Amino acid sequence: MFISAGTTKSRVLPGPQFFLREDRKNAAGQSSVPRITKFQLDGIQITESEGNRWPPPKGGTLGDYGSEFYSLKKEVVSSTLPYSICNFRHPDGTSGTIQGSLIANIFNCHDTPSAFGSNGVLDTPLTVSFPPDLSSSRADLVKKGADAIALCAPPNQLAHVATALGELFQDVPQLPGIHLWESRLRIAEALTKGVASEFLNAIFGILPTVADMGDFLKATHKYDRAIDQFVRDAGRNVRRQFNFPKEMTTTETIVNHSYSPAGHFRLKTDPSSSDVFCPSWGGWLPSHVTLRERKVERKQWFSGAFSYHLPLGYDYRADVGRKQLMAKLFGAQPDMNTVWELAPWSWAVDWITNASSVIQNLQSYIDYGTVMPYGYMMETTTVTDTYSAGEIDGSDPGFYLHGGTFIGSYTPHVSPIVLRTTVKKRIQANPFGFGLTWDGLSTVQKTILAALGITRAVR
Repeated sequence: MFISAGTTKSRVLPGPQFFLREDRKNAAGQSSVPRITKFQLDGIQITESEGNRWPPPKGGTLGDYGSEFYSLKKEVVSSTLPYSICNFRHPDGTSGTIQGSLIANIFNCHDTPSAFGSNGVLDTPLTVSFPPDLSSSRADLVKKGADAIALCAPPNQLAHVATALGELFQDVPQLPGIHLWESRLRIAEALTKGVASEFLNAIFGILPTVADMGDFLKATHKYDRAIDQFVRDAGRNVRRQFNFPKEMTTTETIVNHSYSPAGHFRLKTDPSSSDVFCPSWGGWLPSHVTLRERKVERKQWFSGAFSYHLPLGYDYRADVGRKQLMAKLFGAQPDMNTVWELAPWSWAVDWITNASSVIQNLQSYIDYGTVMPYGYMMETTTVTDTYSAGEIDGSDPGFYLHGGTFIGSYTPHVSPIVLRTTVKKRIQANPFGFGLTWDGLSTVQKTILAALGITRAVR
């Protein structure tokens, strides 16, 4: 099996019936027993699946409702085959008819060396030469899936926020300056007592300190806005799909040891060409080389959802009351009493300490910044073989040596026939990428998944 769990089902794909009939009469007009060949050109489909429910239940949360999947489908594209009638007449007075499907040879053949060279003999029992499975291996799909994630995944929010916060944090006055706020205000208060207090208070005490506090406030507001947005977006799912360029190749080859129409076989240097389906008159049919045009089409795409969670172990909230009070300073003329209401200054020290911890926590989680609630790499590979009759092999003396004629003086048309093999594959990603297993996750990774409500589905 391609998938590791689930069931395998197979079914027959009904195809057209290959039919040939040969009738013969001697010179006296007596008919021989007809030679009739019938063969059902059925295909097959094999499916490996876990039988997932689809569509998912309405109102449910976005989750992984799928699983890995494999399907192999071999079929004859035509639902019916053309019907031909060929009438023969020999100088000795015998005559006959071949009617049915004169098609290019799609049956498996083998080489049987002889004293006269080699010939293309049909395998027994008859088997159709369906196109091969040319789909990608699991390892190749894992690589493609990793490439797709790298190309379409949203930016790592933990890395982005950690970098942004680190840059904003550089604009925040550091602890030594903040510790001086209170002492500067106390000194300013002592110096200005009894003298033009309002003027000196403003020049030497309040205004420089408030200016520093304003810089602090602006920096903390920018920092907190980034944190608030980060918190709001946590747990949200971002869907992504990436389509690789469609691949298509076409090749044409002459099939070894295969002659058309189907049933015809011959020795290249033997004057007695023959036909297993129509032994009396089939050898009189011109022997065509069998051509095969093979078209390979491959479509690969990725579909998934990405999310991130809030790293555990820190409090992203600060003392908003203190900051709101501080903001009032910039809406009115500050005085010593208003500024003093912000004491004790430990809240600012605590904010810086907390902010530093937040950045360190984010940086330690960067490797696990983005997880996938679901992710799949999918591929559809279609191989289409068109068999047709090529040139008449000039070394075949069959019909011409026998001296017979087709009534109507025409060369019977050998119809082309199309076979197709379609393979569909879907591999499932672990929340942290392709090629990983749940059993191989670290404790930190499992904790992250639990925080997001992502669990290993047991179906």
